[in-house]
Formats: sequence, structure tokens, C-alpha cells
Amino acid sequence: MAIHWAVSDMMNTRQQRILFESNCALAKEMFLNPSGFYQHQHIMYETSSRLRHLQDWSFHHCVQERNIVAQEVAKSVTNDHRYHSYIAAGGPS
Repeated sequence: MAIHWAVSDMMNTRQQRILFESNCALAKEMFLNPSGFYQHQHIMYETSSRLRHLQDWSFHHCVQERNIVAQEVAKSVTNDHRYHSYIAAGGPS
């Protein structure tokens, strides 16, 4: 669901060239082997459909240690419930 939300937000804010990164091994597996996740077929179809609206995108799997800054930003945003203000401010400076 997090990837679906991220793709939707990039599309809604008219972003075109996106590099998605995740340390979630399950997300990586879903991209590489979508037929193995039949129970999530609907959300995967919707996400794939939205990805077609982006001009250029890629998805990269990274180790957790490499993603520390993104994790800290996510913690800060979610702990303080600052979802709208974070997006409205344009993300990290």
C-alpha cells in the first residue's frame, strides 16, 4: 500500500521523473514476481496503471542502513502527524 500511495502522490503532484526506493524485500518480490501475489492483484494493477502516467520512473531495493535519512523523515512526519504540511512544504529542504 505504501508504494501505491507514493505512486499516487507523485502522479497527483504532477511529478514525472521519480526514483522510488524501499528496503522492503516483499515490495521487491512483488515487482519481480507479481503472479505470486494473487491476493494483492487489484492494488498491483492500480499501481501499475498509475505508473504509466509517470514519464520516467524506477524502483530500487536498498538495504536498510542506506535508507536512514528517509526513515528519519518518515518517523518525523508520522510521529507528529504532519502529513499535509510536509507535502505542502515540498518535502525536505
